[in-house]
Amino acid sequence: MAAATSTSAAAPSASTTTSLGQGASPALSLYSSSGLMDGTSSPPRAIWEAAQTDTISTRMLAGASAGDLGTRWKGLGRALVDQATLLGTGNTAYAQSMLVSDQARQGSSGVQAILRDQLHRFGSDAVSLSVTTASGAKVELSLSANGDGVAVDARLTEGKLTDDERAALGQLGDAFEAVVQGLAAQPPKLSLGGLMQFDSSQLASIDLKASLSGGTSVQFHADASQRSVALSNTAGSMKVQVEAGKDAVTGSAEQRQRAIANYLQQFDSAADRGHADGALTTLFKDAFSQLNGSARSAGAASVGPAPLLSASSDDRSMLSGLADFTASITGATSTPNPLRHDEVDGFDYQVSQQTTLSGNSQADRGILQRSSSSLKASYHESLQADLPLRLDTSRQSQNYTYHQIDDQASSQVDIGYRLGYLVRARVSQSASQDTRVSKYVMGDLVSSTHTPLQAQIVRDFAAQLQDDRDGRAAEGATRRRQALEQVGTLGLLQSDPATVRAHGTQLVGL
Repeated sequence: MAAATSTSAAAPSASTTTSLGQGASPALSLYSSSGLMDGTSSPPRAIWEAAQTDTISTRMLAGASAGDLGTRWKGLGRALVDQATLLGTGNTAYAQSMLVSDQARQGSSGVQAILRDQLHRFGSDAVSLSVTTASGAKVELSLSANGDGVAVDARLTEGKLTDDERAALGQLGDAFEAVVQGLAAQPPKLSLGGLMQFDSSQLASIDLKASLSGGTSVQFHADASQRSVALSNTAGSMKVQVEAGKDAVTGSAEQRQRAIANYLQQFDSAADRGHADGALTTLFKDAFSQLNGSARSAGAASVGPAPLLSASSDDRSMLSGLADFTASITGATSTPNPLRHDEVDGFDYQVSQQTTLSGNSQADRGILQRSSSSLKASYHESLQADLPLRLDTSRQSQNYTYHQIDDQASSQVDIGYRLGYLVRARVSQSASQDTRVSKYVMGDLVSSTHTPLQAQIVRDFAAQLQDDRDGRAAEGATRRRQALEQVGTLGLLQSDPATVRAHGTQLVGL
């Protein structure tokens, strides 16, 4: 990664007004008399916090005229990380801002100072990244924008960076740029995968916060033991937390992708069944995929004595492959019917996985992995698919159905050993869906239906796996591998009772 072109990070000089295209400061001579040197039109006249030639200032100039946030911020995330790697080599802070509004250009130096301070501290669009290193040093980066302009900060607030920590910090440049560009998109997107690949032998933790003018706020945290993201916007909120350090139960990349695909299907089904907001559901799925899809952070290594209990390769084949997690998505509630305030539209979905290891020794161990989900949702729907629902106080508007959803699902894999022999490999699945629909015509309740569905299966594969234990016979080894994979597949959460029943049918004769 290229280093920043300037090592100057002293306290900013007095504000510098640069007339881009006429009388430009030599330190920022990027313009010809007709505009940018590449022939494009010139941005508006800018008031700079510090007159200096560096990559960050150049990037600011390049995006000064853009109407979209992504272009205004383009390249600044990467350049800001590059600048941060220079902190401590004679300086501990860097700050730059560019004011381009009419108020800034026409105001006094005092007005400009106030606008600059507001831009740094209270930008309507802002992203900050805080990195704590293994030695205890702390680096804080921020990027903000509003109608007045763009500002950045980079500060070493605690400790000193070692050379190896600088290198590890510099590796975050592309990752931070991806996050910034994702958040600046319309609609905002989550691009967190790169940040989770940090070198945890040099960096202890990473925290990111963002607040966007469209009403979206994001908080992300990652360290050697966990990673989490929380997001809220006008449509609702969501949160995903993963126990990243639980290596005793995680599986292969192929297993993780299989489990993630299954969960994404469950999320889609829940969102469709409960009429969740589509954009919020997409962000939830992206967060879940990114936090669960990455392998352990680069450079991570187990420390301390080996655990007393751990999952064998066979055990891992029967588990989901994912580290334990909790995740939730909650939609904003509303009461769209002014005549029936007790009919509340809402969506709440919770899902989790928890794995426990027990026993006195590796030869007498037990592993229990339980996944569960819960969906509670309610919504109004027009009686005519092509006629939008517009509920008001008139009887003519009161033609609709009101749906109430209450679903529960669980899946459990229970593995047990005695004296080194597998004695239990039990898979249990259950799912229930409860649907209530009230139909109103001209404000009168004309029907009310209640549809409960449920299914459950239980199967123990221990005897089959013991029968195929002899790995010297190719046929036995193949059957054993297939049985292990089947346990892993059947152990994945299913929220549809019909799917659970189909699994039970498939087990007959096995």
